[in-house]
Amino acid sequence: MKPETSSNSEDEKTFTIVEKLTSSKARRPVEARILSEDDRQLALGVNPNGHKEKASHGRMDSSVRKKRGHRKRGPRSMGRFPFLTAAERLLEDTKPFYADSTFQERKRKFKRIYKILVELKDNGRINTTSSLKMTEYEVKEFIGWCKKNLDASTTAKYLRFLDEILQSVGNNSVSIVKLRYRHLIPKQTLKSIKTIPKDSLKSLLIGDFSLEKELWDWVGKTAIALYSHCCGPRVSEIRLTKLKDLDIEKLRLRISEPKGKCTWANAGDEVPIMPGIEAIVQEYLEFRNETLRNLGLNPDKVEPLFIYITRNNEVKYWSLAMWQYLKQSIEKASGIRFRWKDFRPTFAQSVKDNGASIEAVAKCLRHKDCKTTEQFYARIRSETAFSEVRQAWEASVASVQKPLIE
Repeated sequence: MKPETSSNSEDEKTFTIVEKLTSSKARRPVEARILSEDDRQLALGVNPNGHKEKASHGRMDSSVRKKRGHRKRGPRSMGRFPFLTAAERLLEDTKPFYADSTFQERKRKFKRIYKILVELKDNGRINTTSSLKMTEYEVKEFIGWCKKNLDASTTAKYLRFLDEILQSVGNNSVSIVKLRYRHLIPKQTLKSIKTIPKDSLKSLLIGDFSLEKELWDWVGKTAIALYSHCCGPRVSEIRLTKLKDLDIEKLRLRISEPKGKCTWANAGDEVPIMPGIEAIVQEYLEFRNETLRNLGLNPDKVEPLFIYITRNNEVKYWSLAMWQYLKQSIEKASGIRFRWKDFRPTFAQSVKDNGASIEAVAKCLRHKDCKTTEQFYARIRSETAFSEVRQAWEASVASVQKPLIE
C-alpha cells in the first residue's frame, strides 16, 4: 500500500514509512504503516506531555516475548551448573570473613561435595545436583554415601557445608532432614590428635638439615624453634610476625595477626616463649640485619620478622604458598614429614602429658573454653587415665579393707 499525499501538504500531517515486514523464509511485498507526526514523535520517545522518555533499546513487550516463545528468566540465572554457581556466589559473599587458607579449604570442600553428588546422580541414586531442586531424598542419599565412605566427623562437616550452599539459595532440605530424621545425622567424634614424634621433633630442633638458600635455611630453623616453644601459635601467626612483636630478652611474643582478627579475636595478645631457643633467634636476627644492610635497607625499618626477598630484591612477608614450599624443602632435606600446624597440638599434648592442667593448656592456646582444646589439641591419654584410675581404686580398696583386716 502506497502512502497517500496531498498537493497542499506542507503544513498538513507528514507520513513516514517506519518498518518493513519481511519473512525469514521468503520475502513478502513491502508493507508500510503510515504514521502521523504525533505518532512519529511518540515512537521517538516523546510522550504526549512533551517529555522525553527513555528508549527501550530494542526490548520487547512481554506479550510479544511470550508469542515468540521466549522464556522469562529469573533475576539471576544459575547457568548450566547450579550447584557450582551457588557455591561460587557463597564463597565470594563470605570471602571477607575468612582467612585465605580457610577460604581455599572451603573451596576445596565445596568441589568435593559436588563430585559426590555427580557420582550419586551418575549411579541413579539421586535425581538432580541442582542446589535449587534438591529435596530431602537427595540429602538422605548424600548422608548415606558419606557414612559408607567417610568418618562421622567428616560427614558432619560435609553436611554443614552442603546446608550452607542450599540455604544460600533458599533451600531448607538439610534443615528438614535434621528435624525429621535425627537418627540419620552423624555427630562429630573425637579423632586422634596428630603430633610430631619426639625423635623427629628433636632432629628438626637441632637443625639436622641444610637448605641450599642460606636465607631459607635460617628462616626455616628459626620458625621451627618458635613454633615448638611459643605456646602453640598458628601457622600464619608466625609467618606474619612483625619484628616489633618479638621481645627475646623478656621471652615474649605479641600475636599481631591472630586467627579471626577483628571478628572474634583481638590482636595484641602476648604469649610466653619457652626458654632454650634464645641463641638461634639471636643468630637469625644478626643474619637478617646483615642481609638487609647489604640491600641498602635499615633493618629496624623493615616490618616482617621473617623476610622474603624477591628476584627484584623486594623485601616482603612470606606468602602462604611459599611458606608451604619452604616446609616441603625442609622435608626433602631432613627426610621428616610434618605439617606446620602439627606443632600446635605437639606443644599442647606435650605439656599436658607432663602435668599441666587442661585449663592451663587452653589458656596458652587462647581458647575460650576447654572443649576445643580437648577435641583437637590435647587430652589425657588412655594409659595415663587407666593408671590414675587404678591408683585411685587401690587407694579406695585399701581404705575399706584396712579396718576389716585389723
